[in-house]
Amino acid sequence: MKRGSWLLVGLALVLHGACLAQPKTRPGDNVALGKTVRLTPRTNYKHCTDPDDKVQLTDGVYSQGYFWTQKSTVGWSRANPATITIDLGGIEPICGMSYNTAAGVAGVTWPMSLLVLVSNDGKTYHLVGDLVELDLEHGKPKADGYGVHCYWTDKLATHGRFVRLLIVPSGPYTFVDEIEVFRGRDGLVDEPLTGREVTDIKQFFAEICVSKGIRRRLRSDVETVRGTLDGVEGRAALEKELVAIEMEAGKLKVEPRPDFKTIFPMNDLHRRIFAVQAAAWRAKGVKPITAWPKAKWDMVSPFEQPQGSAAVDVQMMSNEFRSGAFLLSNAGDAAADLRLSITGLPGGANPGYVTVHEGVFTDTKKGVPVVAALPLARREGDGYVFKLDPGTTKQVWLTFNPKDVPAGEHTGTVAIQPGGIEVPVRLKIYPFRFPDQPTLHLGGWDYTNVDKMYNITPENRTAVIQHLREHFVDTPWATRGVMPYGKYDDAGNMIEEPDPTNFETWIKRWPGARNYYVFAALRSKFAQFEMGTPPFKKAVASWIAWWVKKLREWNIRPEQLGLLLVDEPSNEEKSLTIIEYAKVIQEAQPRVIVWEDVTWREPWKAPPELFTLSDTLCPNLPMWIDKGKPFADFYEKQRDAGRTLWFYSCSGPGKLLDPYSYHRMQQWFLWRYKGKGSCFWAFGDSNGASSWNEYLARRGAYTPMFLDDTSVTPGKHMEAIREGMEDYEYLRILRDRVAELEKAGKKGEAIDAAKKLLATAADRVTACMTEQDKINWEEPKDRSIADAVRVEVLEMLVKLKGM
Repeated sequence: MKRGSWLLVGLALVLHGACLAQPKTRPGDNVALGKTVRLTPRTNYKHCTDPDDKVQLTDGVYSQGYFWTQKSTVGWSRANPATITIDLGGIEPICGMSYNTAAGVAGVTWPMSLLVLVSNDGKTYHLVGDLVELDLEHGKPKADGYGVHCYWTDKLATHGRFVRLLIVPSGPYTFVDEIEVFRGRDGLVDEPLTGREVTDIKQFFAEICVSKGIRRRLRSDVETVRGTLDGVEGRAALEKELVAIEMEAGKLKVEPRPDFKTIFPMNDLHRRIFAVQAAAWRAKGVKPITAWPKAKWDMVSPFEQPQGSAAVDVQMMSNEFRSGAFLLSNAGDAAADLRLSITGLPGGANPGYVTVHEGVFTDTKKGVPVVAALPLARREGDGYVFKLDPGTTKQVWLTFNPKDVPAGEHTGTVAIQPGGIEVPVRLKIYPFRFPDQPTLHLGGWDYTNVDKMYNITPENRTAVIQHLREHFVDTPWATRGVMPYGKYDDAGNMIEEPDPTNFETWIKRWPGARNYYVFAALRSKFAQFEMGTPPFKKAVASWIAWWVKKLREWNIRPEQLGLLLVDEPSNEEKSLTIIEYAKVIQEAQPRVIVWEDVTWREPWKAPPELFTLSDTLCPNLPMWIDKGKPFADFYEKQRDAGRTLWFYSCSGPGKLLDPYSYHRMQQWFLWRYKGKGSCFWAFGDSNGASSWNEYLARRGAYTPMFLDDTSVTPGKHMEAIREGMEDYEYLRILRDRVAELEKAGKKGEAIDAAKKLLATAADRVTACMTEQDKINWEEPKDRSIADAVRVEVLEMLVKLKGM
């Protein structure tokens, strides 16, 4: 619904609990009323998009009710940026404008910036202000819960025929229902246009995003450090320095390099903020260099005060990967070049089975810093070099992968110089060898069959594939282009064979993979045939039979081929498409895997054939957790009826997801529900930008690694996936050992205890995941349980070893 007057809109919004910042009277006539609007990209938020979007922003009327459910609202999902250009019909004097929006719930956030540009000719624009900043004098938007806010200013003194708003979102959604442009005094049209000249909007937008992100980071960190100064000796001088930094940050102009990374500290101003923190730490008695403990999967803050003494304790099998970690902080007044060396363990100094990573802070799209990137520490001579600026912290992350180290308990030290710090290391290797490839399948829509997809490029692809294989990925994914249809006559007979080149190239990139899965993206037509017709059935049968024959020539079995026919079926139309194709494929080549990630929220309401014709069902795990027992019961019945169960997750932004509860736990859930495979969206998706610079991303990276155009860097989230894969295998090894003993007629308390452990382990570990919100890294939880239970499994295997 809409109302036509400014005052009535104000009353309606008050009744809806809105946060109002509208002028009591307009600063000038609304010269945008009824004028032409161009929206880029096209609006796409389904609940409010309609053909009238192009006129609704200047019709003089305002939405009532929840913005994004009203057709009178204009909305985008994942538009970064969204651009609104208003043609005033002629050059007008402009003193201000307004932008009416809503946010606060359902993942909808307030805009980061509303950049106002004007032009006389529609080609060259001039930046005249940021409506978000100009509106601050009227009060900030509502901080908590749903609210409506009108950003406005009367401080523009410009002119132009074209007024362009460049909207920089802080989240995935952008909504607006009305824009007004206020007419200024006549003389403004005779004054020269001022402000930065902009001809390349893309480059300009990149600069703005990085500048805004850095300024936001600096402002936030100044406030955080200021809050730690209570009672600190010399506070006045430190406060004076923070004020100076604030003033300089407000004037900061950034021309970002293509290789800019948000690694802390980002620039000299950022270093000065952390130098203030270092002074505060010293005043509180913190030693110049401190190695201190933090649970390795817990979220780390760059402002945590160092405390305690670090130690590393790793218990594992031979041939697997396990990690240990501690934090290093510098409270000194100068940068420290630290040298770390590992001594005392088998294999001599800095043994090759220990990989040292330098865990660094990077910023995220939402402005929440994380230690998720784990670049390899720089090796120099007999040690590893860590540089720490004053007041900063890094994480020392150690990955152990012993293959030929004798079983037993080994002790060593991480020696840190200068400072003479020694971090004790305990490595206990149990008398078992982990298999080279675990049982559980793993994939993540990498789409490495094409030269460039998302953030996997020709320059980084080989390294990405190697990294994925090192983390037990055995199920690569390809796009539909890998399996072209060929050509058919009108009866559905194949008259021209498909081109196998793309598929052959793909399997050469992934030799020996256990599965080859393809997102077929099938539609209501196959080639020229309507779905369900006799020629359609004949053509689809010929197509899949041809590909099975071709795969056999490459020594790939039919059951190694998996087809995702239609992605995330959640309605009748998608489900019926799957059913029509699956019927033909199952009859023609029943060993080919029909693999479906069904997203019906009430799956029992879906057509039953959607499930009976699927070989593998892969429900969304966060949805499974959210929907509770009826949802789980439905899929357990499907599994018991013969369908294979996988789980996938596709939440985001990825770097703010908990590597423990989101990435590692998925494999524990698979054990709990007898699943066979795990998928994550998406190994290659960094959301349109380098993982090192989320300021340019549309939302925030999904990939659990750190990708740029030429390289891949280990990430804590990918390490968590690998350790979860190994956790699952522990339980599989224990289960098989119990079965082996029982088959041999063995009985006893140890076997009974092992069976009880198998029955309860996954429940104990996944108990932290009772709510969907628990996947967020900031959510507190005990992240030690998985390793505690894993060690119980190791100890149980020792008890059973001699039976």
